[in-house]
Amino acid sequence: MTEKPIVYSCSGCSNVARIAHDIALNLDSDGIAEMSCVSGVIGNVAPVKAIATSGRDIIVIDGCDLACTKTCLMNADVDISQYFVITDLAIEKRDKWQDSLTENSKAMVHIYGELSKHGINFTNA
Repeated sequence: MTEKPIVYSCSGCSNVARIAHDIALNLDSDGIAEMSCVSGVIGNVAPVKAIATSGRDIIVIDGCDLACTKTCLMNADVDISQYFVITDLAIEKRDKWQDSLTENSKAMVHIYGELSKHGINFTNA
C-alpha cells in the first residue's frame, strides 16, 4: 500500500486561513492524508523535515494568493504535488474568523473532488 500524502495548510489569521486549516484537519481525520507542521519543516526540526522530504505526495492548501505555506515549503526544497488556494474559489478573504459553513463546504467539496481525480480519496484511506 502507498503511504498517505502529507498535507500542509495556511497558518494565517483570516477566514480563508481557517478554511484551509479546517480542510487539512479533515483530510487527516478522514484518513485521506497525514497533516504535518510547516513551521517544523522550515525550522529544520529533524523528524518533521524528514516527513516532508520522504518522497510522499505533498498537498498544500493556502488561504490566499500570498502563498505563505507554498513559499515556506519551496524554500525548504520540498516538492509540492497538489496545490490549492481558497480565494481561487471565489471566497473573499475577510478579517479573523469570519468564515461560513457554506464557504467551508464549497472549498472542501472542491478540494476533495480534485484530490479524488488523482486517486487521493476515501477508498485509499
